[in-house]
Amino acid sequence: MKSTQKINIPTKDKVFLITGGTSGVGQAIATGVAASGAKVLIISRTEESGQQGVRHIAEATGNDKAEFLVADLSLLSSIRSASEEFKRRYDNLHVLVNAAGALYFDQQFTVEGNEMTFAVNYLSHFYLTNQLLDVLKASAPARVVTVGVRPAFLKNPTLNLQDLQLTQDFSGLKATSQATIARHYFVFTLARRLAGTGVSSVAFYPSLVKSRLAKNAPWWLKVVTGLMEPWAKATCDIGVYLATAPEVAQETGVFFDDNKQLVPLHTQYDPAIGEKLWHLSEQLTGIAVS
Repeated sequence: MKSTQKINIPTKDKVFLITGGTSGVGQAIATGVAASGAKVLIISRTEESGQQGVRHIAEATGNDKAEFLVADLSLLSSIRSASEEFKRRYDNLHVLVNAAGALYFDQQFTVEGNEMTFAVNYLSHFYLTNQLLDVLKASAPARVVTVGVRPAFLKNPTLNLQDLQLTQDFSGLKATSQATIARHYFVFTLARRLAGTGVSSVAFYPSLVKSRLAKNAPWWLKVVTGLMEPWAKATCDIGVYLATAPEVAQETGVFFDDNKQLVPLHTQYDPAIGEKLWHLSEQLTGIAVS
């Protein structure tokens, strides 16, 4: 769908915040955006990885303006602290790129009681975006760009709203699928809720990008990812394109594949289910229900 309000974001003097910016898709997008001379901040899990991330950006692009925030994206308290730190340092945020993700194959829970796959791959995107919505709206025109998966995996989406974190029927693959579908519902619901604000929301498939996602995977998955490694890139053109290109400025509530083509996935995602998920997510994160 197209926004009714013009959205145009040249990179000069704009602020970009990118999660997962120390490796994989996040690092590829952060590096690509920084190459345009933009102000880029990345979120890293540790001080050391943050320093390494900004050093990589500077060496790859010559842009030494990159900075980092430290946050454990599995923890709501850490996300909240990072959001507050961002607001202390910056008055504007023009583009938020939700690119972080992780694979877990055993059931694990955070110290806050959330299942790890759901916490990192869905709740972190929902909560961070909501924590920064006031800055995004005040900075409009602005964008929220969220990483997705291959479109073929997103057709006929099914969510278990009675057990979002699969506490009763857990498997690593089921948990990953649940969090991924929830993330796409979030993108499309966010777009509807932001209509008329000058802030857009889109999702995209990054294709094969070099990453460390499979580092904790079973041996068979490591074999599969190893076979695909020769085709993996260190760049993510579609992510950089959606974060910066004026020609997609008015697109919101939609999904792009890695060839920069619109895929009408949003038509298969029931808005009523999206709203139910939104309210359940508000309850899980402690955001006041509107």
